[in-house]
Amino acid sequence: MDVLTELLDAVKLGGDVFFRCAFSGPWVMDIGQKPVAEFHLIVEGSCCVSISGRAEPVMLHPGDIVLFPHGHAHVLLDAPETPQSAGYEIMPDMPENYGPVALNGSGPLLGMLCGYFSFDRQGHSALTHALPPFIHIQSEDVAEDFPWLLSTMQFIDHETKHVRPGTTAVVSRLVAVLFIQILRAYIASSSQASGLLGAIANPRIGKALVAMHGEPGRAWTLGELAEHAGMSRSAFAAGFQSQVNQTPMQYLTEWRMHKARAMLESSRRSMGDIAEACGYQSESSFSKAFKKQFGSSPGAFRRGSSSGLESLESK
Repeated sequence: MDVLTELLDAVKLGGDVFFRCAFSGPWVMDIGQKPVAEFHLIVEGSCCVSISGRAEPVMLHPGDIVLFPHGHAHVLLDAPETPQSAGYEIMPDMPENYGPVALNGSGPLLGMLCGYFSFDRQGHSALTHALPPFIHIQSEDVAEDFPWLLSTMQFIDHETKHVRPGTTAVVSRLVAVLFIQILRAYIASSSQASGLLGAIANPRIGKALVAMHGEPGRAWTLGELAEHAGMSRSAFAAGFQSQVNQTPMQYLTEWRMHKARAMLESSRRSMGDIAEACGYQSESSFSKAFKKQFGSSPGAFRRGSSSGLESLESK
């Protein structure tokens, strides 16, 4: 059972490239808070990014990737000494065929790709909550330890430079792959990977997560999950709570509810079948847990789900 794949499916990962940049300094790009996770790929040249809460701008070099998982405001500059007051907002109308957006100054040229990742923020919250405000994958780490990530960056760069039939579909799929690979690199290279990402990487707690995701309908006990983790009940409970910020049973309940949500949206299964698949012996107890999680009963959710209705009509 691949826990990360299931979690990514649950949050309905999407994304795309906004545009390419061809900037000659001095220049400043002031990007406000966004509802999506923004990323920047440095293709050519260098620049820096100023982030609230950090004393100094972070320098970016060719091959670097920066990601703001929660859409935090930030300022991109050609150099730390460039006044931030000279900044401008990203244009509301995106250019056709990825641009490029050009600024012709007297300084060195910067080639950069700006894009975004989108999530269903109502999806499984533990994954999105585990993402830090800012991720910086440096070029030397990419080239040495994550060559597959470098290849994905190069594919995206090539596709946006040479637009042809199918480019939009190719880019959107490559961007989804990029996000997964950024997460892999972050988990592998960061000693500070926290929350659910850290739990997935933990050799003991990760085994308990695999067990829960593999059989969400099983009547798991804390002792059984601790056995999978190779830990005592008390050590497992404390370690899971510390890492994920939920008890094992809270996490299991939330995951079951999101599995139920997906089944209600996309299947014709009866309420009783869905309840049983999610570990509930009665529809009433299932309905109570679902309403607590999402604020509506399973029946009301199914009736109001347009995707669920479309799925039913197509069968």
